Order: sequence, then C-alpha cells, then structure tokens
Amino acid sequence: MDKEVRNILKRYLKKGVSIDDLENKLIEAHCIIYKSELPTLTQEPIRLLDGTPDACYPIRILQAYRQNCDCRWAESTDDNKPTNLLLKVMNECCKKRAKLLDKAIARLGG
Repeated sequence: MDKEVRNILKRYLKKGVSIDDLENKLIEAHCIIYKSELPTLTQEPIRLLDGTPDACYPIRILQAYRQNCDCRWAESTDDNKPTNLLLKVMNECCKKRAKLLDKAIARLGG
C-alpha cells in the first residue's frame, strides 16, 4: 500500500482496528464506488505435477505453487505497473507468498 494512504489510515485508526482492516474496507469501498471487479485470471493453473511418492514430492508441490507467484496483475497487457489499488495489493501479496515459498523450498533443500 502506498505510504500516503497508509499515513491517512493511521490518522483515522481507532482502538481495536488494525491498519489491515482499514485497508480492506478501503479496497471494498473503492470497488463499490468504481464498480470494479476482480480481473480475469491470467495465470495458468497447476495442471501436471509429478506425483511420485518420493522424498522430493513436497518440494515439487511448493515449486509448482511458487511458479504461480510470478503472475502479476495488470490493467492491460501492455501495463507492468498497475495504478488500480486492488491490483497493487494483489501483486504485493504475490510477492509475499513467493518469499515465504522460497524460504520453505530452501529449508527442504530444493
């Protein structure tokens, strides 16, 4: 989330309400106001995974999900940096998932 928006949210933060909760409400409001919907899925689902029951099976599963984290949401096929707040948040979540999966794969020796 942009620093400016985060700072605005902090000003209106009430006891017991987290910034994440406020961010979610802001995204919901944005979608209602601009009648935006989630974009169509642009990443390929995991269709084939070597299911051989061996020691590397858990790593192969994590690696397949990790590849999906390389997907980035955009407003058009020409656009690499979306301006839509919802798409920015979705892309940030993909990056966070990728980091977590990279750590898990490294720990398993993949």
